[in-house]
Amino acid sequence: MKHVVTVLFLAVLALPDANAEVWSVVSPNGALKAQISDTPALTVSVDHYGQVVIAPSPVGIQLQRGGMLPGALKPVATHHAQIDETYPMVTGKRSQCRNQANEVVIDFGADKAVTFRLIVRAYNEGVAYRYHIAGSGEDTVLGEASGFRLPPAAKGWFAAYSYCYESNYTARPNWSGFTGDIQVPALFQTPENQWVLLTEAAVDGTYAGARLHIAEAASGLLHFRLEGQATAVLPWSSPWRVAMVGDTLKPLVESTLVNDLSAAAKIADTSWIQPGAASFPWLTGPDTNNTSLARMSQFVDLAAAMGWAWIEFDNALALGNQTADPPEKWMACAWIPELVAYAKRKGVAVYGWDHWKNLDTPAKREHILGWLAATGFKGIKVDFLDSDSQRLYRFRDDIARACAEHKLMLSYHGDVTPRGLQRTWPNIASHEGVKGEEYYLFSDSPPGPAANVNLVFTRNIPGSMDYTPAAFDLPGAKQSPRLTSNAHEMALAVVFESGWQGLGVNPESAKGPGEQALGFLKNLPGAWDDIRFLGGQPDGFAVVARRKGKDWWIAGINAATPRRISFTPDFLKPGSHATSLYQDDAATAQAPPLQTRVAVTPVTLDPTQPFTVNLPANGGFGIRLSNSARDPIR
Repeated sequence: MKHVVTVLFLAVLALPDANAEVWSVVSPNGALKAQISDTPALTVSVDHYGQVVIAPSPVGIQLQRGGMLPGALKPVATHHAQIDETYPMVTGKRSQCRNQANEVVIDFGADKAVTFRLIVRAYNEGVAYRYHIAGSGEDTVLGEASGFRLPPAAKGWFAAYSYCYESNYTARPNWSGFTGDIQVPALFQTPENQWVLLTEAAVDGTYAGARLHIAEAASGLLHFRLEGQATAVLPWSSPWRVAMVGDTLKPLVESTLVNDLSAAAKIADTSWIQPGAASFPWLTGPDTNNTSLARMSQFVDLAAAMGWAWIEFDNALALGNQTADPPEKWMACAWIPELVAYAKRKGVAVYGWDHWKNLDTPAKREHILGWLAATGFKGIKVDFLDSDSQRLYRFRDDIARACAEHKLMLSYHGDVTPRGLQRTWPNIASHEGVKGEEYYLFSDSPPGPAANVNLVFTRNIPGSMDYTPAAFDLPGAKQSPRLTSNAHEMALAVVFESGWQGLGVNPESAKGPGEQALGFLKNLPGAWDDIRFLGGQPDGFAVVARRKGKDWWIAGINAATPRRISFTPDFLKPGSHATSLYQDDAATAQAPPLQTRVAVTPVTLDPTQPFTVNLPANGGFGIRLSNSARDPIR
């Protein structure tokens, strides 16, 4: 694939005159403008079509050795540039991405020696800024002044911070009174109906992750609070502080901004990296499904019949013990190589599982990853990271690099939300960082329909999300608290994006209420070429279309209020497109969720006409357009 980077420097200017204390940068489409001022202190503000969205917000960083920056340093030069870069993504919502922005760089120093640099970019769907510190040697980051100031009357949808990032995203009408920390990303709607999503990008082992904290409730200031302190080797650049902005949710849901801002791929040959749907046995039998060759072979057969590329094998459970015990115990299980070989004959790849503490040194990584690769595994899920600390970000870098050396894909489980590592390390299939369907097994408060809808507008925007949907049967659950219909569960596999879309379908689902839904899930991709957001709102509903090659999948999910929704499939070529609609069977729509059935009816889509679907409470729908003879893509 062609990789093009264009950075055009438009001007390098000497220090403006003494009265010039304001700099600005405008997005390529002219809609967004970021304005930087150094009086009385360094701040950034953002307006959208002339309307203030983010009021002047503090900027700066404090170092142990270098002190508070920019501090007393004075601006000495300003640079303007255009960024225009195309790059491929192996995973994610779009296979070809364009990183297009305008940039202003303001240098601060003393006696013309540049010490601190503020870099601000304006994109069509957001604004981001970062710091660059000159010098040499090591320094320690004590904290940042960084933040964004939103209208206190804005409405919020965010999750209370938890170390494992497994909290529900809920509506917060009075968010400025919230006293805890907030996970990124966090969504807000201003009184003028502008949408703002706050997050960060390009976080790696040179720094630590951050969460949001309400620093000034009266003025709506949200501050980025680091997880501990980070040691940086100078010269060094910080992560980006990101505010996505739109007058609708469409540009946010379709955005690749977090990846655009992150480092380029460190793997030249990505031909061996193959995302895909995966059979996930653990969800429907955590104590049984991974413990015998006979049972796991049934899941391999299911994956092969469904055209799913992968199966997850929680290999530590082969001996009934999923802990951080020495891996030599499960490596000695005689039937593991036989299972992997059987899956290979069926055209199904296997990824394994391990605790990150079994992989936290080069010797441990070589021992386990070398064994997995030699045995025929094609990937690994690394669990229990549960931290934004610099130590764990260094580990994420190390394990991604080590897996690449062994040509293994990986996912981070028990993890934080993504900050762009999937672009840098294309072999990363997914991150967890979400309250997913595993909560059906051990909680009386699993994610409900509204929480699922909200994930479309929050957690899944910055990157892949290992939610593990489509649990039609829950024989391993201690209770059955699921409120979503089976059509809702089916639709999640397309509404949500993950490079390994772990599906909680078991072999018995083909004989139960989820049977008809399997037609929609057959040959489901794990990565997509394009995305269209077709409608929705937090707490209400969401409809998303995704394309792979010449085929489209359209899916929608609903929360608690029955509704009639319409969308126009104007991304299709002119003409009538005959296909099938998978939706809740009206006869069972009010049945307990595990007994609801999916009905399949023929429909025709016209790209010039609205298409209407009736969605019951907590329901869902799906449409597939598979065209081998003709191309439906406009």
